[in-house]
Amino acid sequence: MRSIDHLVMPFETLAAARDWFERLGFVVAPDAVHPFGTGNACVFLADGRFIEPLSVVDRAAYETARDAGHLFVERDAALRDLAERPAISALAFRSDDALADRAQLLEEEAGDEGLVEFERAMRLPDGGTTQLSFRLAFAAIHSADAPSFFTCEARHQTKPDRSALTRHPNGAVGIAGVTLLAPDPRLFRDYLSAVADSPVDERGDGSLAIALDDGRLDLLAGGTSPLAIASLTVTVADLAFAENFWQSRDIAHSKDGDGVAIACPNGRGVIRFIEDRT
Repeated sequence: MRSIDHLVMPFETLAAARDWFERLGFVVAPDAVHPFGTGNACVFLADGRFIEPLSVVDRAAYETARDAGHLFVERDAALRDLAERPAISALAFRSDDALADRAQLLEEEAGDEGLVEFERAMRLPDGGTTQLSFRLAFAAIHSADAPSFFTCEARHQTKPDRSALTRHPNGAVGIAGVTLLAPDPRLFRDYLSAVADSPVDERGDGSLAIALDDGRLDLLAGGTSPLAIASLTVTVADLAFAENFWQSRDIAHSKDGDGVAIACPNGRGVIRFIEDRT
């Protein structure tokens, strides 16, 4: 059973992503750059998970990586090329051994042979820098407009202190789950079971629920794409406080079951907010 590590959200610019998340009451980390031409400005949460707004910051490096068959860039570029983009393009699971994850996915006929390994610099509070190292293993992808699923192994020994980045004015504390849409959820039963390394609960209405370590995936019937991420669910300490915060900033939001939904500005999809019950 896997655990959510982070969600990737493609934006045209990191400045636009930063502006939107800060207006929603999130603290946004300093910009960081990948060696393959993308950059991020992450939103870290107290439960150890994070949201990764992603932009192309070095077009030449990005195109070079794409031409070379770099899996992360290929999949990101395929979604950026769509006339109507999804707001959430990828779901990454936490990993202790990406090579073992790849072997498991391939054995269950749900994996891709390719790996991505890279390092990037991180600025420290004292003004210095350290190197962070990652290895990514990927699930197979069904179509150009489908979300990417991969496992992310942090291979560095450095344990960054991000506590100051997790104290958000809107009270956000964690990520509880992800909701996906497919016209026929049953087609993805075995695939998502392998991706999450977890059994699937098939409900009477045809939807699927997949338990994660401290979270859940829900696959509902709907949408026009074969498979898409419809929303991620963020927990907040006090939902009424968060609603008042957004109201004071003229942030459009609407009731959504036991929570509140805010439409994403970068494509189709929403972020749901529910009150933390732990």
